[in-house]
Amino acid sequence: MNMSIACCTSRTRMLGLLSLSALIVTMLHSIVAELPTESVSAVFTECADGIDNDHDGLTDYPQDPQCLSLHDDSEGPTGRGLFVSVSDGLTTVAPNGHMTYTVSLRTEREEPMVVDVFFQMPHQTNFLNASDGGDKNEEIIVWRNVSVYPGKLRPLYVNVNVTPHAKENLLLVAEAASEGEKSTDTTRVELSESDRVHELPKMKVSVTDGLKYAQPGEVLNYVVAVRNPTNEERTVDLRLQIPTDTDVEYVSGDHTSNRQAITWSDQKIGPLGSREYKVTVRIDHNAEEFYMIRTHASVGAAKATDTTSVHTGILPTSILVSTTDGLDQIVPGALVTYDIAVDNVSNQLATEVDVNNALPNHLEFVDASEGGYWTGKNVRWEGLTVAPNGNRMLRVTGRVRSDAPLGERLRNTVSVNDFEAVDYTHVGDTIAGAGLTQPGNVLITKRADRSEVQPGDTVSYTVSLRNTTDKTLHNILVEDKMDSPHVRITNANSGLSDGTNVSWMIDSLAPGQDWSMTYDAQIDYRAPHGVTVPNVVTVSGDGMETISLTERIYTSEIGVISNLPPTGAAFDALFLGLTGLLGAGQTLAQRRKLLKLV
Repeated sequence: MNMSIACCTSRTRMLGLLSLSALIVTMLHSIVAELPTESVSAVFTECADGIDNDHDGLTDYPQDPQCLSLHDDSEGPTGRGLFVSVSDGLTTVAPNGHMTYTVSLRTEREEPMVVDVFFQMPHQTNFLNASDGGDKNEEIIVWRNVSVYPGKLRPLYVNVNVTPHAKENLLLVAEAASEGEKSTDTTRVELSESDRVHELPKMKVSVTDGLKYAQPGEVLNYVVAVRNPTNEERTVDLRLQIPTDTDVEYVSGDHTSNRQAITWSDQKIGPLGSREYKVTVRIDHNAEEFYMIRTHASVGAAKATDTTSVHTGILPTSILVSTTDGLDQIVPGALVTYDIAVDNVSNQLATEVDVNNALPNHLEFVDASEGGYWTGKNVRWEGLTVAPNGNRMLRVTGRVRSDAPLGERLRNTVSVNDFEAVDYTHVGDTIAGAGLTQPGNVLITKRADRSEVQPGDTVSYTVSLRNTTDKTLHNILVEDKMDSPHVRITNANSGLSDGTNVSWMIDSLAPGQDWSMTYDAQIDYRAPHGVTVPNVVTVSGDGMETISLTERIYTSEIGVISNLPPTGAAFDALFLGLTGLLGAGQTLAQRRKLLKLV
């Protein structure tokens, strides 16, 4: 037993000595050869050593985006070997200017790379387009799966436009990023000299001759107005382009001119002030029909244009029309008479004027004046003649149908060329309207037997007076003055006349009593075409002290036409016809004599 114990003890001592010897050998080897370097560096990489090696404020993976894993041995920009830069090549840009950004990609690796690229657009820019299929997502442009090859630059392009209202000195900052790499570019907004001038509000300018149409040879009077909208005095140059096919006859103010334009230089206009300039031009006599005369005026960037069309003949807009029945309300079964006034506002004779009156629904045609005829739907007048600056009065009468519902609105429409007039009357249980009211006080009127005359014609005038007061009027004087050298009174009919004026004395006129008188006047055969013969009729007397002057005066005029259009049979045809009738009469007379002799 003692032998066994001794054997175990010696064996244990032997193992202890061997372990101690191995430890001593290992320590001595480490002191001589040092620890293996590769083993230590593999454990402590830059992305796992707890140190901010690239000094970007971020430490190791995953806080530092440059570190792709714990085994990444570099925190710097060469983590994946990708380099990103962006630039628009500009230091300044103007509002509304254009910029092209270039995003450049390079790699230092030996193998191609496939990356996603992001571009942040600057503030106050508008996206135009991007190369290589770049897709816009709000303010970010994204390129997916972009290939970058070693030794080659991969460019991407973005085109943007600066907004027009971008303020001066605004910094436009663009940023490009890919795989954690970023690059920025800054560009400053700077106004150009022309933009600085345009910062002031533009002057206001207008030009007009007041006409839409004009005839060859007619004079156009232009008024050019310039207004200063600012609170500072401005010195400006005004330029007016002379329209083609015109000749300048007058220009106001100090100016210079050539064949193309008129210029007023160094014109001072005070704060919120304005100035007017006048120019008169004459249209060429050979200007063609519908030629557009355009006149341009400009003050700096402010511009204005006037357009006038050349028209040879009576203008479509020269014929106006109006209609009324003088009523607001009418009853079923009653007669309604519409007065139609056709006015020629030009100084030329209007011929071949067609008037169309569309009667309202629930109104039956009864009668029309001046040869108007019923077509089954409308009343028409064709080929009317209206004197220069004269008018033509027409009438149409209809009866309201008995089945017209109460509240129905009767719409009567009269049209001439493109001009239209409308009158409305409601169907009710009573007749009402201004047309029913009796004129107050004394009513004086005058009518001619025609609306236009030819030189040498005789016109019959009728002057009428009605006492609508409640008392008798005494010593009434009616005076009719023909204020024209082209007319002569030939038959005053018991009135006192000096050839151009005529007057009558009326002893008394009882309430409701009427008085009228007709006289003749002859138009001078030398009266020029287009002249008008005006006249004024006035009435005065005892008992009229409270009657207003406007109610005691009546004015009218008649137009002279010397070149009426040919209508009906020509004179030579009439002459031949009369000659034939006279010859036939003479032949019949001779035959009767022969029969008597036989």
